[in-house]
Amino acid sequence: MSDTGPVRFAALRHRNFAILWSGLIVSNVGTTMQNAAMGWLMWELKHSPLWLGYLGLSFALPMCVVPLFSGAAIDRVNRIALLYVTQTAALLIAVALAVLTYSGHLTVWALLGASLLGATFLGFDSPTRQALIPDLVPPRVLLNAISLNSASYNGALLLGPAIAGVLLGEYGLAGAGMVFVLNAVSFLAVILALLLLRDVRTHAGGEPGPVLRALRDGFAFVWRRRLVFGLLGLSALTAVLGRSFQPLLPNFTALWHGGSGAYGFLLAGAGAGALIGAFALSAMHELRNQSAIMVGSGLVFALSVIAVALSPNLVFGGAMVFVSGVSATVFGAITATYIQIATPHELRGRVMSLYTITLIGLPSLGALGVGALAESLGGAQGTPRAVLLGGAVLLVVMVVSAPRLLRAHPGEHPAAERRS
Repeated sequence: MSDTGPVRFAALRHRNFAILWSGLIVSNVGTTMQNAAMGWLMWELKHSPLWLGYLGLSFALPMCVVPLFSGAAIDRVNRIALLYVTQTAALLIAVALAVLTYSGHLTVWALLGASLLGATFLGFDSPTRQALIPDLVPPRVLLNAISLNSASYNGALLLGPAIAGVLLGEYGLAGAGMVFVLNAVSFLAVILALLLLRDVRTHAGGEPGPVLRALRDGFAFVWRRRLVFGLLGLSALTAVLGRSFQPLLPNFTALWHGGSGAYGFLLAGAGAGALIGAFALSAMHELRNQSAIMVGSGLVFALSVIAVALSPNLVFGGAMVFVSGVSATVFGAITATYIQIATPHELRGRVMSLYTITLIGLPSLGALGVGALAESLGGAQGTPRAVLLGGAVLLVVMVVSAPRLLRAHPGEHPAAERRS
């Protein structure tokens, strides 16, 4: 389907993208419910920011290692078939958590194991979906599609944690079991969407040769492209120094004298902000001064992290979490668009795998560092100071990076990006 002029949410005019996007909305609600339940259960079992950090580590390790190798596979295999495998595996993990919960055998080790295994499959799933987007829409609506893709997850953050908070508050452990069952069912929406896709490039059999050579080629491309290299580095620092505070929200909830409902409120606030940011970008006919918007949103995000750390109560803290959701989504969507446009399709799986590490893996790894620092600063009471330090460093990084980012634009020819 072609676009005859500027259209709001233009990517949804393309059948394959619209179908997959719809399935992801349903699945992501279930995923965010499960993530919220796992974090809350870990806090209830241990009441320690360090153990929340361990939960983050169990998720971060696969998400920092697996994408390094999955990227090469994504550029060689049928991406739709790979998504069938990853989605089915995630469904089975949710079923296992439900069985353990209802049988009374759920432990911190089961939570850590489920997180580790789920992240392993996500290390294949997320970069595959990222790399698939340019095959579903034309280049002129790529930012629109990436923004909507972000909205499908961040919108779920608005609804999923709120539902999880209600179920946990009303039914306790049984409510957690309901969350896991609902998440298992939600994966069927994506599997059905995959069945309905038509005429999508498979990439099967592409780039034969040793995996290590494929990995080397991917890293070499990133090293030669200053724009891609710089954006990946900045995305990594944003994850470790800024977005790492979100896995510690159960700790902030307790400090602000809230319960499971308040925890759901905070996560929903982040989701609402992210949803507004994503839809604002996707609704625009044409986005001018993208580099300036990227810089501005990065600075606002760093300031919002500092504000969360300094927040005296739940209401102000929730407002700042909301602002962080808006700014992080705008910054991330423009960053991803620049990287996608600058990367040829035969390398897109590998490059977007590296981006996935910064987007999903490093925030959880950073949460372990923040949690450990918080323990050294007084346990649960030290968490705000640890987050404040990370936000302050991130603000300095954003200020220093601003001049170069303002000169960047997504249409830069790759040849101009070679390192001397």
